[in-house]
Amino acid sequence: MKLTKFALLAVAAGCTLASQGVYAQAMEVVTVEAVREIVVGKSPIGAPIKELTIRSRVSYADLDLTTAAGVATLEKRVKDAAASSCKEIRVDVPVEGWTVDRCIRQATDDAMLQVNKAAADAKAAKK
Repeated sequence: MKLTKFALLAVAAGCTLASQGVYAQAMEVVTVEAVREIVVGKSPIGAPIKELTIRSRVSYADLDLTTAAGVATLEKRVKDAAASSCKEIRVDVPVEGWTVDRCIRQATDDAMLQVNKAAADAKAAKK
């Protein structure tokens, strides 16, 4: 009976340690949001529903953000995700002031704040 309890504790501890690695990797992402405001419907009380958003998660778990090359690779991934999301969100309904290029620029700018923070955190952790 003691062996069985020990085995269960060992398995539980192993699962906990294994899940910590997965959790840490899951946190190594930048979220890129492509947003387009357009009336897409009305709520039950008649209020317009106006926003269309696509969120992309860009992983940097495989990159060394303490190097310029690592940061440049993440920046390229963010720009590619923004371009892909903004092209996907494009709907054949004109909206004044909205363009795919503007969407890409805004999604990239917003995500770069996360990139810069991740790079700063990586450099601080390395010290």
